[in-house]
Amino acid sequence: MRAKATFTLLALLVAACGGSADTTSTTEAAAATTTTAPAPQTTTAAAATTTTTTEAQTTTTVAAEEGARFVLSTVVLGDGAMVVITNIGSESGNLGGYALCQRPSYFTLSDFEVPAGQSVAISLGGDTFDPPDGALVIEEVARISALSPDSGEVGLYSISSFSTSDAILGYVEWGSSGHGRSSVAVGAGIWETGGFVETTAETTTLTADLLPPAESGDWSAS
Repeated sequence: MRAKATFTLLALLVAACGGSADTTSTTEAAAATTTTAPAPQTTTAAAATTTTTTEAQTTTTVAAEEGARFVLSTVVLGDGAMVVITNIGSESGNLGGYALCQRPSYFTLSDFEVPAGQSVAISLGGDTFDPPDGALVIEEVARISALSPDSGEVGLYSISSFSTSDAILGYVEWGSSGHGRSSVAVGAGIWETGGFVETTAETTTLTADLLPPAESGDWSAS
């Protein structure tokens, strides 16, 4: 009986000292990682810009000469017949004594001061007179006969010596060549033999695209 009790006590002691080892459950918390997605790349399309350029008719002027230099720059035909003279020189000048010619008609201009770079318009006796914007106006009528769109000429002279090439400063003929003062202009080097500006019955205006004009190709008709 004592032996059985001793055995039972020993069993209890062994159980108390040799119990199963504690099991440690370790949970590793994963480090919280925050990933920031790159901002979406934005492509901005430049707004398409459409530029419309309207080319206006322009007149090119060579370098201004010393003193005053008068040239023909516009001739209006038909009912609104008119001549525009431009001073392309570097100084003011007076048109007194200058003359317009369409053979056999001539007209001598009165005193009229024209600043450098300025244009002046003079009526040729048409039914209407519509000077260009900015142009000065000579208050007299230069009657050198009608300027027909079909054919004609205008010459600008420094003096009333109409057969002298040294006196002619500007010239234009249209519709055909060989008008009364064409050869004088050719001799002065301001026109070409056989040259003329092509026109139609609807043509109203001859405009010098180059100042001073020296040949038919320097003029345009509209």
